[in-house]
Amino acid sequence: MTRVPDSIRFGTLLSGIYNHKREFDRAAKEVSSGKRVFAPSDSVNYPQIVAHEAKLQDISSFKSRIESLRGYFAFVEENLAQANNVLVRAKEIAVQAANETLDPAARERLSHEVFALRDHLVRLANSTYQGQYIWGGADSDDPPFDALTYTVPASGPASQRYVFDAEPGTNVFNKVKVSYDFEVTVGAHGGDTFSRAIGALERLGRALAGYSTNPPTGLPNGTGSAYSFPTDYPLQTQAIRQAIDLLEEARANDIGNQRTIVGSKMTRLDIAEKLITMDKDASLEFLAKERDSDIAEAATRLTRSDQLLQASYQVLARISRLSLIDFI
Repeated sequence: MTRVPDSIRFGTLLSGIYNHKREFDRAAKEVSSGKRVFAPSDSVNYPQIVAHEAKLQDISSFKSRIESLRGYFAFVEENLAQANNVLVRAKEIAVQAANETLDPAARERLSHEVFALRDHLVRLANSTYQGQYIWGGADSDDPPFDALTYTVPASGPASQRYVFDAEPGTNVFNKVKVSYDFEVTVGAHGGDTFSRAIGALERLGRALAGYSTNPPTGLPNGTGSAYSFPTDYPLQTQAIRQAIDLLEEARANDIGNQRTIVGSKMTRLDIAEKLITMDKDASLEFLAKERDSDIAEAATRLTRSDQLLQASYQVLARISRLSLIDFI
């Protein structure tokens, strides 16, 4: 009977230990990662697997952007809703004040609420979201509406005016990609949205307070004069009635139009989310089939390879002791 040399027995045993260790490491990696494909040599579909993994990363970024933009647009919508309410209330006051049974003193008392509404609208136009002025376009680090004064002195808030600064960047807006096919513009022109509304409130407040505002139409230019009563009472009434139309135009055409645009952008976010969810489901289905490991099966292999590995170590230990005895 031919005796197998110790070198061959050791070599065979070590080769077995190496194979068991490799299988153990592989199974452990599959269990911990949930994957069975880690390199091009593991699957002919490796390029597609990498592409789908990259797509899932893109989708995660898209979803994060969508959630962030939802918060932003919800804030903008609330901002515009408050602006709408300001103009509705101002119109109610104007209708009340246009009644010629009110004397100039009664009208002057109504001006205080109108100027308070004007100041609130300016605060809305100068609102910030996460530290950025939302109606200033790319010029988002300073308020888009500046406080100025009328050149002809007036009493109290009637001397105050607010003007869109139109600085560089106020007409520049970011576009955010929210899916492979959709992008959403963030921001809107503050002057187009609020200037006419602020001007209408300014005209109404000044008329009620006893001051004319120039020019007769369009945005106020910072000039005007005090009415002389009772001579100018009809002119005051006419200015109040004109303000009613200006308030309604600004509410419907500027604030209302912007609310419609914001609503359409939020709808666009919903559509984008549905599209990327479909892409995500398709990628996950492909990866589940081509990349993901059967955890239960991998765990079984892990246990089996561990048992074989431990048994091989024990055999190696026995052979080593016997060889040492033979040598002695």
